Amino acid sequence: MKASRVVVVGWDGATFDIVKPMIAAGRMPVLEKFLEAGVHAPLCSTVPPVTPVAWTSFATGCTPGRHGIFDALTLDPASHEVRFVSAAMRRAAPIWAVLSDRGRPAGAVNVPVTWPPDPISGLVISGMFTPSYAEDYVHPPELRQEIEARFGPCRDSPNMDPDPERYLQNLLAGVDARCELTLWLMAQKPLDYFCSIFMESDRVQHFFWGYRDPSHPDHAALGQAIEAVYERLDAALGRILDACPPDTAVALVSDHGAGPLRRAIFLNRWLMDNGFLTLSGELSALAGGRHAPSGLKKTLVALAKAILPESVLEARRKAKSKAFARINNLFSAIVDWDKTTCVSEGIAGGIFFNPKLVGEADRAELTRRLKEGLLAIVDPQTGAHPFAAVYAREELYNGPAVTDAPDVITLCAPGYQVLVPHEIALYEQGAPTGLFATHKWSGRHEQYGVFALRGPGVAAGVELADAAMADVTPTLLYALDEAVPENMDGHVLAGAFTAETLAARPPQTTTATASTTGAAGTDGAQADQIADELSDLGYM
Repeated sequence: MKASRVVVVGWDGATFDIVKPMIAAGRMPVLEKFLEAGVHAPLCSTVPPVTPVAWTSFATGCTPGRHGIFDALTLDPASHEVRFVSAAMRRAAPIWAVLSDRGRPAGAVNVPVTWPPDPISGLVISGMFTPSYAEDYVHPPELRQEIEARFGPCRDSPNMDPDPERYLQNLLAGVDARCELTLWLMAQKPLDYFCSIFMESDRVQHFFWGYRDPSHPDHAALGQAIEAVYERLDAALGRILDACPPDTAVALVSDHGAGPLRRAIFLNRWLMDNGFLTLSGELSALAGGRHAPSGLKKTLVALAKAILPESVLEARRKAKSKAFARINNLFSAIVDWDKTTCVSEGIAGGIFFNPKLVGEADRAELTRRLKEGLLAIVDPQTGAHPFAAVYAREELYNGPAVTDAPDVITLCAPGYQVLVPHEIALYEQGAPTGLFATHKWSGRHEQYGVFALRGPGVAAGVELADAAMADVTPTLLYALDEAVPENMDGHVLAGAFTAETLAARPPQTTTATASTTGAAGTDGAQADQIADELSDLGYM
């Protein structure tokens, strides 16, 4: 009635909105049998439902107010510096560190926000938010050479390609490559817990959702691009299941769902128009922040990488990271902080108060004004309200890290997404002249992802309700007959297990023993380089 090991397969951004119609059409036979053999549930993501926040809740069993990751980007209210997140900022231990502390070897592969990797008994290959030239992305370090000799340098997903058909082929090949690495790692060393994340499901949805529209000019050729990637993921899942011993509990997890993105709203424009935000420079300065490389330049860069000494290449990479650090901070640099009460930063539309002008006594009234104003906005093109909800951080989060969160969190209505200041520079789309604009991508994140579990002691053919991201790790610990650390916010999904299993071994809690990851601090230049990596991957 208990598993001797757990294997987690992550499909970033996977949604039952795609999965269930495909199963009904007979296009995902492996997953169909998987769901029949175990339990599944729509998995409620974090608020906001963004990759670094949600996967960190998965890893730690904690909500953002405890683990401290609230977005891909952070704004330091004192220095006004904008930086990308890393594992060094995480305040709660991931499940692989918890198990390692208990003498159970564990592994995590390609999980976002795991760089620098945790020094555990087992292995970690860090995922999204790892700079491509970071040398310390594998633990133990000696494993890196063997991996790169067999599979080449690890990236969290294939590079973006301006040609949609080539990009789709890259994504399909990326699924195959991730599967091969996963199977090889599973065969190298028995681990009590092993997790491997596939990012291609998220990438294909961001880029190809608009092709699903029959009116799209390339619908005939690429209207099934998302389904093609899901089919390839289904095949990979089958190979991974075949490699699992019978006493293995296997979980399928996605960090959020997906849906269409039709309009972007430039939140900072509204803050400017309503007197909350004042600029000391011209907004047009953001539009010249980055110039897309020409084909000739790309060729010359490839040649340089082949013939130049590593010391020269390293200097070039450092210079490039400084350029992207500048892009991250272009908007912050033209804010008049002596006249600005609040500003929006981050990919999720969080609003940060300026502590120079906003005291504790002012917070409630400023929050009220923002809520009232933002919820009243109407898109003149559609007649819809672009914001579905606006929260004070205290309404959403509990825990020691709450004061690191944006002061106000916005949640966009279906079809909308906040336009982030540095996207203007990265995408070279020009500074928006109004409140609404088009967006580079046609797919966005939605609140509900996917959870499924099968294995010893797990009920069969059951659909659960009320499953949340932070519940996954406590549930997997229970599957391993391990007590849940009392500092975890999530709960064991008792409905996932048979009555006999629950009667034989009721869920137990224990004092937390691994409070932090122990990961080393990040190098500033490496962290800044992440902006380049994410834009190349097509995430931003």
